[in-house]
Amino acid sequence: MTTPADVRALIITPDPLLLASFAEVSQELGIVVELSKAAVGIPMELGREKYEAFLVDFDAVPDALPTLAAVRNSPSNHAAVIFAMATASRKREMALSHGANFVIERPIDARDLRRKLYAAYDVMSQERRRYFRCTAEVPVFVTCANGSRLTCSTANISANGMSITSPASFGLGEKIEIALELEPGTDLVLAHGAVVWDDKHGKTGVSLRCLTTEYQARLDSWLDRHFANLRQHLPASTKDEPAGVTSGKS
Repeated sequence: MTTPADVRALIITPDPLLLASFAEVSQELGIVVELSKAAVGIPMELGREKYEAFLVDFDAVPDALPTLAAVRNSPSNHAAVIFAMATASRKREMALSHGANFVIERPIDARDLRRKLYAAYDVMSQERRRYFRCTAEVPVFVTCANGSRLTCSTANISANGMSITSPASFGLGEKIEIALELEPGTDLVLAHGAVVWDDKHGKTGVSLRCLTTEYQARLDSWLDRHFANLRQHLPASTKDEPAGVTSGKS
């Protein structure tokens, strides 16, 4: 079972040896690897899921180039690290020219693969942190456009949005002012908000923009602490999962 702090990689290959090699090194770093044996359905997958890395097998997947292009054009996945398995020089050049960050070749060199995965890990982790949504219940004080004030609580928070539980419902696009009490007894973090969804049953999604860079830094620091705390518990949780691989993608 994955957590919001998991760094995730999708490998697109029919080759079990490539999968096993990539997953073995990924496990050392706590990366969760998921498998797709073909490129069919990947564009739909990119619309549903967020990954920090992709490995696309140019040697064995016919639609490798359109798949790579789909990743780079995906709003949520465009900044992912892309590894291309490309043995022929023409395919290597093609992969790099279309946005691959690292190229690996057959026969698989475990040391080269490890070096490249370790080199990419910081970028992958930072990308996960950028999208990290912390599940936490903290007080949030909302001032509506009509001046009414509500005391609510968060269900989760990210650097630029949150889900709240509220005694009232909101209209889509409604502008609100937000004051977050991230820690008891500390100064509030102030932000402008806009309602992006409301289920009319007490749950509301809000985008937020902190009023100052200082407020944003305080929110980011709070999120960083929660992210780091969650990450430090991941290695133990992955020890019982051989190769850290999940499957099921077609």
